[in-house]
Amino acid sequence: MHDLIFIILGIFDAFAMLTIILKLYMLPVREYFVRILLFASFIALFSYLMRIAIGVPEWDLPLQYLLIILFLRLGLKIKVHLASFIAGAGICGYALIQVALYYFYAWTNLMNVGVLKENSGFYISLLQVSTIVAAFVLSWALTRFNLGFSFIIVPPHDFLVKENYFTNRNLILVIGSLASLATVSVTILFLYNANPLGLLLIAAVAFGLSFYFSGWSDRDDIRRALEAYRNKGKKV
Repeated sequence: MHDLIFIILGIFDAFAMLTIILKLYMLPVREYFVRILLFASFIALFSYLMRIAIGVPEWDLPLQYLLIILFLRLGLKIKVHLASFIAGAGICGYALIQVALYYFYAWTNLMNVGVLKENSGFYISLLQVSTIVAAFVLSWALTRFNLGFSFIIVPPHDFLVKENYFTNRNLILVIGSLASLATVSVTILFLYNANPLGLLLIAAVAFGLSFYFSGWSDRDDIRRALEAYRNKGKKV
């Protein structure tokens, strides 16, 4: 029974995380609902295998990050450098929500720091369910109020067009992706050393960088559109 609960919550957890990833960048979820659900189910089973069956939970999150990138690339047809960037931003954002909720429950004396090391149990399930609900509410709000970053084209992307990875934007996205990868890796150390403050700070810094780079990319899109419009006017 505990294993079934773990897997079911894992499905909702992965689905909520993917929803945050996509909605932060104003990308569709409904159109890819079945694919996302199937992948979320796979991630839940994978997490069960890593955390419970094999007993190597420290590898779960880093490998999930890589699997999410693969899903965004192969399942949703998003270019790899963009997939890695938005995956990292979404995972860091999701971690921030979870740690913030942990601090709320700790403030109410409902949880202590030991819950961060647990894989199952009432309190970790409560934290997980709360994070899932908060993520879905945030995703709804982003959609309802038309918020998020819009510099990423709605998939599927055209892979026949050669990508220049040395443009300012792409270099920034690569830097953001590396920062997220480092964050996901360091998160394991803070998590299993029961250091929620360190986890909060590193996730906040990485998400802050992603947020800044995303805003810069949106502004760069506006600048390019204005330049194209002006150049068109000059030709006329």
